[in-house]
Amino acid sequence: MPIKAVFNEEHEATLVEYDERPLLPNEVRIQTEYAAGKHGTTMHMMDGRNRQGQRWDEEKRLYLPSDDPDPDPVPDSHVGTSGVGVIIEVGADVRDWNVGDRVFGFMDVSETNIITVDRPTEFIWPGFAQPSPWLIWELEELDPLTALCFEPAYVAVNSARESNLRFGDAVAVVGLGAIGLLTVKVAALCGAEVLFAVDPIPKRRQLAQEYGAHHVIDPFTVDAALEIKEMTGGGVDVAIEISGHYAALDTAIRAARFGGTVCQAGAISGNAAELWLGREFLTNSLRMIVPRGNGAMEYAPSDYPLWDQYRVFDAIVSMMKQDKLTVPGLIDPLVSIEDFPETFELIKHDPSEVVKYGVRF
Repeated sequence: MPIKAVFNEEHEATLVEYDERPLLPNEVRIQTEYAAGKHGTTMHMMDGRNRQGQRWDEEKRLYLPSDDPDPDPVPDSHVGTSGVGVIIEVGADVRDWNVGDRVFGFMDVSETNIITVDRPTEFIWPGFAQPSPWLIWELEELDPLTALCFEPAYVAVNSARESNLRFGDAVAVVGLGAIGLLTVKVAALCGAEVLFAVDPIPKRRQLAQEYGAHHVIDPFTVDAALEIKEMTGGGVDVAIEISGHYAALDTAIRAARFGGTVCQAGAISGNAAELWLGREFLTNSLRMIVPRGNGAMEYAPSDYPLWDQYRVFDAIVSMMKQDKLTVPGLIDPLVSIEDFPETFELIKHDPSEVVKYGVRF
């Protein structure tokens, strides 16, 4: 029987066998070659502090007090977000795909994946719990490890676009996980005149330089915002926080110039003990945004209908296939499916050793 990775009740990664189900007419079955997931987002979901004693009221769009026990925010059915593989079976109504086609798209960390090939009229974000996503592309000559980065690249591209990041801007990216490093690359492609990358981990700062950062800063050794202000003579036009830490958001706020934009793209947990909104944020008349489509993927980008989620993903794939949006070295480590549980423990206990994990089958 095939195997896949799941999270158990203790939020430990483990491997389980599963049964193959018959295909629906509009589905294809893919033999997975490579897969990856977003461990930062997963750890945020496992943290769960934002939901403790709270429930989300969809109508009011508020978290309200609740005595109900919190549901497990991490379903055990879906670990991965992207994958590469070969189609081994097609449904009766599938016309555009054939057995033997090498493809990539939304996939689980699973030996096989079933993909619905019809795109719905309205974009519905697949998410962690969706068992049958619906976006695949031909791999062609694209490096499979680059293809694994298409899904987190959405957040990077969307953050830049929603921030109105323009040619000639001074830009800071605070937090250099996989999405932060992709954001550095996107900002460089947008034509940032000066580009700062802030993170305490040397390996990630080195990658940021390779992806186009002009200056890399360790916030644990210097006041990163002060360094940025002194080197720019006033601060950056756009500061993108993408680590999910309040101290990093405070750095982004302090690094922005008068009237600048702070993009809060990281998923933050807990209370704001290290955030001072009455200081630079107030005095410098800053604009803060949460990119539409990052925290709530069911909502289209702010420039819809010119752009929707489909167009963003298709543009990412096109730029990757043109060798423009490439991030060599981002998939690190690449491990066998048998070694994934051990790798996930490394993510939990020594995250500095993992940039973005990849799994090979």
